[in-house]
Amino acid sequence: SSYVASDNIDKNIYNFLNPACNKNDNKFIYSSLGDHFSGILRSQQLLFTLQTPSFLSTDKLYFGILRTSIDDIYDTSSSWNDYNQDDIVDINEIDYDRITNFSHNNFGLIISKPFYINNIKLGINTKFSIGHLLSQYSYSYSFDIGIYKRIKQINFGLVLKDFLYHSYWSTGAFNTVQPKFILGSNFNIKFINFSLDYNISTNEYMLGSNYDYNSMVSFQLGHSTFETLYLGFLLNFSKLNFGYSIVLPKYEELGISQRIIIGIHQDFFNSF
Repeated sequence: SSYVASDNIDKNIYNFLNPACNKNDNKFIYSSLGDHFSGILRSQQLLFTLQTPSFLSTDKLYFGILRTSIDDIYDTSSSWNDYNQDDIVDINEIDYDRITNFSHNNFGLIISKPFYINNIKLGINTKFSIGHLLSQYSYSYSFDIGIYKRIKQINFGLVLKDFLYHSYWSTGAFNTVQPKFILGSNFNIKFINFSLDYNISTNEYMLGSNYDYNSMVSFQLGHSTFETLYLGFLLNFSKLNFGYSIVLPKYEELGISQRIIIGIHQDFFNSF
């Protein structure tokens, strides 16, 4: 789980929630698999960095490739016929052999760039996505603008999410959403790190803590407006990381969500 003001809280984990928090020396490639709402929604992510020309203020761009899907949705649109025109579908009016399945897929790309202005760390996410639902397609783009600043022992972050969001459908439909302002803080009390994010636009919050048991093992605990409990752990090795998290929702009918994260150092395969 990422927080607006978390800079290197989870060792080498990327932070696309606030692009200003990404590290300049991250050499890990991450892949994650998510199973949301008891398997209704699935997600895959690949996170990596690429070297950029030296004239840029930082020498790396951060990339996130994402895919989400809702699979095996029943399509009953052509499986029944209201023969008696009573606006009620009777059992004998349903042809079960004509019920088919379809999926709702969405592919996304995030290009993230952190940089400095007057000792203040800034960042921008450029986001693109392509959606597919039955015979319809959509194309979307938006931006995130983030600020990160450390004042004494407390980190502060501010993000403008989904700025200039536009979505176009092949049917001619056009959608926009209002951008969100999220304010966050992050600080340590002894060996425990605490984070608090507050969405000013929607009056929602997310809080969590991170405990480093030692240099290799850390645990995460969180709570938000829609999550009763978030639990996770991360195993940090020199060239290989492994993480797991589970989310218990506020409403039981939503079902649990789980995610597995695997991080591999860029020099991992050179060790063989």
